[in-house]
This record gives sequence, structure tokens and C-alpha cells, in this order.
Amino acid sequence: MGSGIPSPRPDVCSIGNSRYSEVAPPSSQSTACYKILMKVIEQWLLFKYIDGQFTPLSKPFKTKAQAEKARLKLPQRERGTIGVGVIKVEK
Repeated sequence: MGSGIPSPRPDVCSIGNSRYSEVAPPSSQSTACYKILMKVIEQWLLFKYIDGQFTPLSKPFKTKAQAEKARLKLPQRERGTIGVGVIKVEK
């Protein structure tokens, strides 16, 4: 008998731990998964809390590495109070 965990099926789109139960023909499956993956975009930015309010300090960056690089350009004294955060935008 099996362990009770279903084996991955190639005809089911999966993202992370969630599974989509719609079974698609192999030709249209890649298109369906691609559309699902394109719904959330991550944008990284520098931020600071001022009076308990989230305050963005930079334009959004496409990668965390770009945001960290911009943070390192700041003086050491300011760098300690500035964080790198991610915003997930649905498209």
C-alpha cells in the first residue's frame, strides 16, 4: 500500500503546496499553468517605519539583489533603520 500521499501527476498544474484539480489535455496544460503563474508579480523596495506607518523609500526593484545593492549605497548609520521588503502585485 502507498503512504497516503498522492503522487505528482503531469496533467495537474501545481504551484507550491496547492494543487489545481482541473485536468487539462497535455497540449493546453502548459498554457493554463503559465497563465496561473503570471497572476502575481513580486516587487522589492526599501522601506522604513515612521510613527508605526510603512513608508516606501525607493522605486520598486525587480529582484531582491537589486534592492540590497541600493540599500548598501546608503550610509551605514541610515542602513540599520531601512529594510528591504517585497510587495506582491496581482496582474
